[in-house]
Amino acid sequence: MSDQNKKRLFIAVGIPSEILQKMEAMQKEFKRFAREAKWVRPEGMHLTLKFLGYVDPDKIPEITNLLKPIAENQNSFSILVRGCGFFPNSRRPTVLWTGIVSNQLEKLQKEVDDAMEKIGFEKEQHGFTPHLTLARFRDYHGLTPLILESEKWREKELGEFTARDFTLYESILHRSGAEYQKVNTFLFPTHV
Repeated sequence: MSDQNKKRLFIAVGIPSEILQKMEAMQKEFKRFAREAKWVRPEGMHLTLKFLGYVDPDKIPEITNLLKPIAENQNSFSILVRGCGFFPNSRRPTVLWTGIVSNQLEKLQKEVDDAMEKIGFEKEQHGFTPHLTLARFRDYHGLTPLILESEKWREKELGEFTARDFTLYESILHRSGAEYQKVNTFLFPTHV
């Protein structure tokens, strides 16, 4: 099957609007130092647990059947949004991110990764680094003012929220950017 007929899928935890508003305010502070950056729209921010890539739509029920019990055995949990940094580093930055602190999120990501491996998706080779992408850079030259400004935010707590579910999303690529559509949401039965 060609990629044209396949769906570009990923699994992620959604971000509540009050946190997205804080991310937007943070971006606004940073934009004056890096106008050439490609800023991520806050409504497009999410915590990716697993990127599946282009998938045959016939495989979605199988994916759903493996994700459902993970959610059913999961308690809701707290996620702290704190600080910021750069990938791969501040000397040659390509991504500006804000950090995520949650041991439970890391456990959930591992369960999702293990489940998807059972049906042929490659296991994550790099360690899981939970984050929200704020901006991407094609060229790191001229970013020194942004890097210096980011130091003020390095350990700043930006908010906390409770994860109560995760979602299988389809990513539809447009010239203006990606559009994310929910395919299936998996609710946790208990709450903190």
